[in-house]
Amino acid sequence: MLVLVVVLFFGAAEFCSGRNTSFNCIEGEREALLKFKLCFHDPSHMLSSWKGNDCCEWRGVGCDKNSGYVVSLQLQGSISYQPFWYIIGKQQPLLYLIDDVEEVVSSLLKLRYLEHLDLSNNNFNGSLIPPSFGLMKQLRYLNLSFVQFRGRIPSELGNLSRLRVLDLSPYYYGGLHVGDGIQWISHLSYLQQLDMSGVNLSHASSNLFQVLGMLPSLSWLSLSWCSLKNYQLPSRNHRLNFTLLGNIQHLALFANFFQGSIPIFIYNMTSLIFLGLSGNQLNGSIPDSIGQLSKLERIDLSSNQLGGSIPYSIGQLSKLESIALSANQLSGSIPDSIGQLSKLERIDLSHNQLSGSIPDSIGQLFKLESIDLYANLLSGSISNSIVQLSELEWINLCCNQLSGSIPDSIGQLSKLEMIDLSRNQLSGSIPYSIGQFSMLESIDLSGNQLGGSIPDSIGQLSQLKRIALSGNQLSGSIPNSIWQLSKLESIILSDNQFGIEFLEWLQLPKTIFVIDLSNVSISGPLPENIGHMMPMLAELHLANNLMNGSIPKSLCTLKYMRALDLSNNMLSGSIPNCWRNDQPFNFIDLSSNNLSGLFPSTMAQLSFLVILHLNNNSLHEGLNVALKNFTSLVVLDLGENKFSGSLTSIVKGEISNHSLKVLRLRKNLVSGYIPLELCSLSQLQILDLADNNLTGRIPPCFGKFPFMVNATKVIHDDSGYWDQTLLMEVVKGRYLEYTRRPLRLEISIDLSSNNLIGSIPEELIFLKDLHNLNLSWNHLSGKIPEKIGQMENLESLDFSKNALSGTIPNSISGLTKLSHLNLSYNNLSGPIPTGYQLQTLEDPTIYVGNPQLCGAPLLKKCPNNALPPTTTNFKDNNEGALKRMWFYIVVMLGFSTGFWGVVGTLILVKSWRYAYFRWVDDVQHWILVVLTLKVAQFKKMFNGNRDDQ
Repeated sequence: MLVLVVVLFFGAAEFCSGRNTSFNCIEGEREALLKFKLCFHDPSHMLSSWKGNDCCEWRGVGCDKNSGYVVSLQLQGSISYQPFWYIIGKQQPLLYLIDDVEEVVSSLLKLRYLEHLDLSNNNFNGSLIPPSFGLMKQLRYLNLSFVQFRGRIPSELGNLSRLRVLDLSPYYYGGLHVGDGIQWISHLSYLQQLDMSGVNLSHASSNLFQVLGMLPSLSWLSLSWCSLKNYQLPSRNHRLNFTLLGNIQHLALFANFFQGSIPIFIYNMTSLIFLGLSGNQLNGSIPDSIGQLSKLERIDLSSNQLGGSIPYSIGQLSKLESIALSANQLSGSIPDSIGQLSKLERIDLSHNQLSGSIPDSIGQLFKLESIDLYANLLSGSISNSIVQLSELEWINLCCNQLSGSIPDSIGQLSKLEMIDLSRNQLSGSIPYSIGQFSMLESIDLSGNQLGGSIPDSIGQLSQLKRIALSGNQLSGSIPNSIWQLSKLESIILSDNQFGIEFLEWLQLPKTIFVIDLSNVSISGPLPENIGHMMPMLAELHLANNLMNGSIPKSLCTLKYMRALDLSNNMLSGSIPNCWRNDQPFNFIDLSSNNLSGLFPSTMAQLSFLVILHLNNNSLHEGLNVALKNFTSLVVLDLGENKFSGSLTSIVKGEISNHSLKVLRLRKNLVSGYIPLELCSLSQLQILDLADNNLTGRIPPCFGKFPFMVNATKVIHDDSGYWDQTLLMEVVKGRYLEYTRRPLRLEISIDLSSNNLIGSIPEELIFLKDLHNLNLSWNHLSGKIPEKIGQMENLESLDFSKNALSGTIPNSISGLTKLSHLNLSYNNLSGPIPTGYQLQTLEDPTIYVGNPQLCGAPLLKKCPNNALPPTTTNFKDNNEGALKRMWFYIVVMLGFSTGFWGVVGTLILVKSWRYAYFRWVDDVQHWILVVLTLKVAQFKKMFNGNRDDQ
């Protein structure tokens, strides 16, 4: 019997235990979940497991193990782990709402014990957040971030009083807002984490932080990209519960509109572990009190306007793991106290004005993984202490003034993945020890003064993807092993003193993406099958070498190609006519070769092409270049060729919104009239048609080029392609090579050495931002425009070798920026104006060939009745008249104020008026008395003198 009881007891226990462990989900909740499923399109099949009787086994569904009730739904889509402002376009939602969002909430409300709900990173198609979410009062976790909700956040969410975590970050910046109602947040008394990044809080009341201070458990707060302003921050006068805010450990206020100094209340938040204030407009210095935040592990104050030096007290933050102060205006030296941050893993001080040397104390940061000091004013040598940073993976010291040699022992940094020491003043040789960088993926030593040869050990860098050694003084042969680095994607060795055979670099792996071997004395032809040997090639730069042969047609097969530079070689033959519209070319430079044949018509299919240089070749026949087909073109340089025909084919079709900035056809055989359609190029800033056979008149509409009239009002491309181009222009009487920034600023018209006739259009005076105007060597007649002085930014003006007549306008002396002038060999007469800028142009050859001119700097003196006029700047005249007008206005205002200040007071105030007239009577009486006495004295004196006589 006892045995039977024991058996029954354990059997019953096992039955009960088995029942609890195998409890299926509640049928009503299973039906609610199936209804929820019908509200969405599910292309990723995330809900494909939602079938069968046991919903607790479905993907994303969590049930209570004892009751079987659904307590958790985790149905988040996938998204890259990046800050909010980089997320756009990278979201990969798994669910797409196809029903009313109220139906979704209706089905969720039937899950009465649901505590955890995560629908983040799905697509709710811009729906409003239903107020009925506030009925799910059992929720402890709610994540609706990046689900493409819009509109106002309902205050009913304040009913979720058991919430611990709330994330409402919208997919679109500002897609959600709270209006002026924020009080509902104070009802979430158990809330520990709140993320409303991207919610528009610009209209939230000024007591925002007072409301947040009423949440006793709040420890994690993110209000980045919320359009917050200073008035919403707590000030010293706020009755803010600093004790409650003192519990916050994570504070992210990135990218708002905060100005002034770092908010003072932050220094009372002594529990802070993370502080993020980047992307605001904070200024002033970083105070010493920053050292009071002793628990701080991460601080980001980057992208502000903070100045002054980095406080020495930064060394008191003994728990600090990451510090980002980049993109500010910090100056002074890096404090030695930084070496006290023994737990520091990442440091970013880039884009500041820090000076002095890199402190040796950095060598004490044994946990440091990343250091970025890019773009400062640091000098001195690279400290040997850096090689002690055995955990270092990433180092960027680019763009400073560092000198000396690279430490020989730098190879001890065995975990290094990226090193950038470019654009400094480093000398000596590349250390052999770099071959010890077994994990290195990128090395950039370009733009220094390094000499010697590339060490053989570089071939041991088996993980290397990018190597840049350009702009040094390296010589000798390149190690064969460098061409055999199997993971290499980018090799940039330009502007050195190598001698490279084609057979060497053609051994590069098929994965190569960028090749820049410009100006390294490569000789020989390009292999015909180069496009098949390197199918992933996107950039090929081989300029300024000794290459010959033809351009391979296989380049047309490269589907990733965006930049091709074969300029300044000895290539011959015709340009392949096989380009395709699926090639993403934006830059092609084939200039300064011996190329011949026709312009390749298929180039018009390169819809992304921005810069095209074919100048200085022997291309010939008609200009088969219709700008309407080159929709993205900014620079078109076909100069120094043998193109013939007219300009009409270039401007045929609709081009009024074209992006072209530079049109250069110098030194060809182009003939005919200048078409009026050319004036439709609204972005044009350099027009060079010099040295052709153009005839007819200069179109008056040339005076309407918008960019030349007012460069500041024209929206123009600034995408960086200028940094890849150069241009030869005749300015100030000589060839000048314009590159990068100078080219961006140049605004020029050159129509010289043609057969143009007629007068200079008066409309040209409206080109106030034009820098260079050259109309020399034509057959122009008539007078120089009388108001030419209005072209106030002209630096170079050349009207020489024409048939211009009349006098030189006096206003020409108003061109105060003019540094080159040539009016020689015309029929000009009369005195040469003097004054202002003309006094600095003393070369008599400026006016030679005009026998009727007189006055300095010519030796011929003017007759007395034709003295050279001393001109004044019309602009100065206008300014003088304006000043005189304001002088008279101020005098009249002063007089009126004084007059009515006295008279008006006497009229309006009776007591003052009586007192005033009494005073006048008293003065009058005093004057009469004085006069009477003086007259009496005079009479007495006069009578006395007469009696004496």
